[in-house]
Amino acid sequence: MKNALIRLREHYHELAGAEQTVAQYILKNPEIASTLSVQELAKKSFSSPSAVVRMCHRINFDGFKDFKRNLTIELAVHTKTGEQMYNEEITREDSISDIIRKVTAKNAKSLDETEKLMDVETLQACVKLMDNAHNIILVGMGASLVALRDLYLKLLRISRPCTINDDWHSQLLSCRNSTANDVAIVCSYSGNTSEVLTCMNALKENLTPVIAITRCVDTPVSKLADYKLYTTENESILRTAAMSSRISQLNIIDILYTALGTVNYDETIKVLHRTYIEKPKN
Repeated sequence: MKNALIRLREHYHELAGAEQTVAQYILKNPEIASTLSVQELAKKSFSSPSAVVRMCHRINFDGFKDFKRNLTIELAVHTKTGEQMYNEEITREDSISDIIRKVTAKNAKSLDETEKLMDVETLQACVKLMDNAHNIILVGMGASLVALRDLYLKLLRISRPCTINDDWHSQLLSCRNSTANDVAIVCSYSGNTSEVLTCMNALKENLTPVIAITRCVDTPVSKLADYKLYTTENESILRTAAMSSRISQLNIIDILYTALGTVNYDETIKVLHRTYIEKPKN
């Protein structure tokens, strides 16, 4: 199932003016929008039927009927009270208890939406590439690099060859030295990070397969990637650093690691026992 509201929110800033007007109405009134015809929706959103159809195509639906059908299914899955909880913003009056509840709800929503965007066949292809790769090259900046370092440590535990560098110049050198027998995992929520794009161009020149962990929007990163694993973001107004988007990235990393480990399950268990570092006892 395509998730209409998720795609609408993630693609919103890429929509044209009239298409954004339609999107705003749907996001504010999803239940009403799911009952309208294309002409009725155009009238209520002060747009045109052609703008409605263009918006549907822009977010990768076949047309309005396809969008409306998926919207109806999505609304049926989620209760209204659950959606209200997920969408509550942080306010100056919030207590610590309120903050705990709201931040946790936003992170939970991010995980839920990431699961809905996961394509099983794409994931299987990514795991196969990682399993056969001579080296797994990890590329990212800022908070995305922090998430990738978690994957790096996990891959070390199961004795998978991998490369990660905190310095961008070193990342670029790793990409320029890559081969078609390696695989790169690029992490970028924005999909526009210039350093990441430079590394991806170097990887493409060497015919190195590229897996991108990024948001479900047509961005320079997603266009260059061979395989896309999509994240979503449901951040607070007070966002000063990646929060729920980071949770989404880490969830995908855990899925990749676990799926890779089960390819050769018995051998993985042996390696995990061998690489376990016993903690000193007090």
